[in-house]
Amino acid sequence: MTVEHLYYIFLFAFGSAVGSFLNVCIHRLPKNESIINPPSHCPKCNKRIAWYDNIPLVSYILLGAKCRNCKSRISFRYFMVELLTASLFMTLYWRFGFNPTYLGMAILCCGLLVATFVDFEYQIIPDEISIGGIISGLIFAVVYPRLLGETSHIAGGLKSLLGIVAGGGSIYITGLLGSMAFKKEAMGGGDVKLMAAIGAFLGW
Repeated sequence: MTVEHLYYIFLFAFGSAVGSFLNVCIHRLPKNESIINPPSHCPKCNKRIAWYDNIPLVSYILLGAKCRNCKSRISFRYFMVELLTASLFMTLYWRFGFNPTYLGMAILCCGLLVATFVDFEYQIIPDEISIGGIISGLIFAVVYPRLLGETSHIAGGLKSLLGIVAGGGSIYITGLLGSMAFKKEAMGGGDVKLMAAIGAFLGW
């Protein structure tokens, strides 16, 4: 086994742990609940989940997708998000290696995962993800302009701002035209802010 293999194993394990946290965000953000307190617990019986029942991917399989205490079914979404996050962390390393670009893309991908699964279930996109993404993407571009192919901090910030305007503006205009054509809302404000967040990280 090479050092490279160990990197991938570590990233898979670390990514699955991050995915476990993303599941907490997906469950709690739409309900305006704290993502820190209380600790992980079953949403059905509210019993705190022991550490050995909270091992990413493994516990889901060993428990047969059921709560140890009340035997309620655990949604497959928990397993899927952990697996997707682990896979993304490995894929980003394969594409970018270990550098600040990897970190920026990992933050963006994590935000998109949360936004996607919250949108599936609640048809909303939390501001914590969209507005938080706009702010973090802009800061990241200023601190590390190479994320957007620039060498100047000012140029990185300006390119990120242009991405915010282009991303959010294009969806806003599309929604406006759609509303005029179909006489009903065609694109929500959450979509506009999310595309602006993507633009903050990727530029126009």
